[in-house]
Amino acid sequence: MRKDISSLHVPHNKHTAACVPQRIEIPAEVILPMNMHSGHDAEPIVNVGDHVKVGQLIAREEGRFSSPVHATVSGTVTEIATMPTANGKGTTFIRIESDGKMEVAETVKKPEITDCASFLQAVRDGGIVGLGGAAFPTWAKFNEATNPDYKVDTVLINAAECEPYITSDHRMMLAHPELIADGIEYLRTYMNEYLGNATFKICIETNKADAIEVLEKTFADKDYVVVHKLKTIYPQGAKQVMLYNATGRVAVSGRRFPSFGALIVNVSSLALMANYLNTGMPLVERIVTVDGPAVAQPMNLIAPIGTRISELLKVTGLKAEPGKVVVGGPMNGTAIYSVDDPMVKVSNAVLVFDEKTAVLPEASACINCGRCMEKCPVRISVAEVDRAMKIKNADAKAQALIDTGVRQCVDCACCSYVCPASRPLLQINWEAKAFLKKYAAEQKEKKEANING
Repeated sequence: MRKDISSLHVPHNKHTAACVPQRIEIPAEVILPMNMHSGHDAEPIVNVGDHVKVGQLIAREEGRFSSPVHATVSGTVTEIATMPTANGKGTTFIRIESDGKMEVAETVKKPEITDCASFLQAVRDGGIVGLGGAAFPTWAKFNEATNPDYKVDTVLINAAECEPYITSDHRMMLAHPELIADGIEYLRTYMNEYLGNATFKICIETNKADAIEVLEKTFADKDYVVVHKLKTIYPQGAKQVMLYNATGRVAVSGRRFPSFGALIVNVSSLALMANYLNTGMPLVERIVTVDGPAVAQPMNLIAPIGTRISELLKVTGLKAEPGKVVVGGPMNGTAIYSVDDPMVKVSNAVLVFDEKTAVLPEASACINCGRCMEKCPVRISVAEVDRAMKIKNADAKAQALIDTGVRQCVDCACCSYVCPASRPLLQINWEAKAFLKKYAAEQKEKKEANING
């Protein structure tokens, strides 16, 4: 592990840092996919024709790791069907036609919390997930800290927002520092047995001077909260990178994060968790940055989850024909099928690129320059991953991939960004990790079959 784990400078393009979020008009309809979180898809519990209200549970969590989905507008369920997703798979969605009233469901009440178990259940019921991009159910993340084998002494509040363009977390910190404070107090109160002596580090890059000032004022009398200023370097917000740069500890692939003595939670996730625990209103809306070379007026907007991206673009306008639309940051975001796709829980940004900026250079042969490995924050032998993927024998291929360190990949795309041959190195890493995951599952099945046979 290098001394400075993160060393890539990318253009900030934080054009909307000073843009106070504006609430959009109530959309005519919302489209709510059942896979707005990592883990199992949620299961619809409403039917076509049902009338629903804001905050009403419309899909229950399914499986070990999942998250419920709530109505984000009041109106009528008009369709429950399947839609394609960016990964090539499909997911069920619920379409709600808005009645324009935004009536709040009678079930929206401040949850009763008496202990750690009821706290975790409340966070679970609120549909709170990692809003920085991973979308891991927040209750499950907190629950890991209750494992008696782990001793968590540091809670990292991820306020880095290191991707270019995105400023939604920045604006959350400026608008609602009190919710961040409430979130910390909820953790200290109801997870006291596990986090009572923990230091809470709000990890924020130095390019957010106004947010740093607000946070330092908010927590001036809280000696257990530290506003931890980090260099403005990409990928400062990756959890493995943040752990090292904030604590000096090294994350190892295959181990739970609390095993390193730390928890990490996105700053907007923490704030919206507190809002739910304070009011009973689950995760139904969020701040989303709309920017990019094709956007006429970059803005931060507040919109109901499930709003079509085309509705957001009507507000900001376009100055060029879209060549590519990305949800999330330009380094790690996901290109979408259509502007009629909905924004989801983790849609912290919508970036619209014109035809010129959307076209990627044609990839050429590796020139063995080593830049990909030089800039990799976790020192993967990136060039070797592609070579290992060409091995025919599955056992030899798996071992070669493990030797490259690809399982440590943080999906930051630094390798692709610096490659002079324009090779899709991040995508190759994704394919490698998918192969290793499938290989491990197959080996486990074989082992169990041998035991049972």
